[in-house]
Amino acid sequence: MVPVDFTPVAFRAIEFLTFLMETTPINTHLVHVIEVNAAEWGGSVDTSDTIDKSAFRAQEQKVQQLFTELKQHVDFKFTSEVLYGGLTTTLARYTAHHQIDLVLMGTEGADGWLEKISGSEAQHVVRYTEVPVITVHANASVTPIHNLLWVADFKAEKQPEKSIAKIKLFQQLFNARLHLLQITDKEDEQQSLQLKQEMQAFAEHLGLQNFELHLHHNNKVPAGVRNFNQATEMDLVLIGTHARKGISHLFYGSIAETLVNHCIRPLMTYHLN
Repeated sequence: MVPVDFTPVAFRAIEFLTFLMETTPINTHLVHVIEVNAAEWGGSVDTSDTIDKSAFRAQEQKVQQLFTELKQHVDFKFTSEVLYGGLTTTLARYTAHHQIDLVLMGTEGADGWLEKISGSEAQHVVRYTEVPVITVHANASVTPIHNLLWVADFKAEKQPEKSIAKIKLFQQLFNARLHLLQITDKEDEQQSLQLKQEMQAFAEHLGLQNFELHLHHNNKVPAGVRNFNQATEMDLVLIGTHARKGISHLFYGSIAETLVNHCIRPLMTYHLN
């Protein structure tokens, strides 16, 4: 599923989608959400008495026209849907109802206080959608997939079997090199040797093939990932998230969600719990 609002950043996601389509057949859903207050929504335009029905019908008609025009400019088939409701909850419901395997969306990101309090729309989708989400930042480099960068604490975090299977599938589809990256907060030769041994054991336990191990030193994981990406040619970053919500998110945040807002490469997030 690709949420689209017909802005340039939304088309960055479709740009990435073309690389996926070169490797395997994909049943694609392009979804546009017309946002409406839940208290005012009666299930349809006709049954919602407090909204401006003519304005909403005109908006839906315009979106349908944009979908028609888009079909003339892309070389793949897709199902188009116009939905009503809150953006995050509507996309999450659609994903569950249609058994979507992957969400792909563009994002402008968020900075400063806005990021800490409300975050970006992409962050919210990552938090509340149970399937993996690939986000493409407006300023991210989109390139053919040859190198996958998997960021984790390969000892502390238990990686879900479904997510591991999806990572292996991506590697197989693209015939890509898998790079395991762990960010450390200090340079310590003995600690680095131990971490590399743990990462090697992790890879062997999962039966990983065609992989490399990397350590990068930085006090903050998002900055470390960014610096590593600037120095290497990674095409897709993979990272798990605990998808904390509410007060928990406010206090603890999420490394993965921070990367959603700032990653300079396309980023695939998946839930760790």
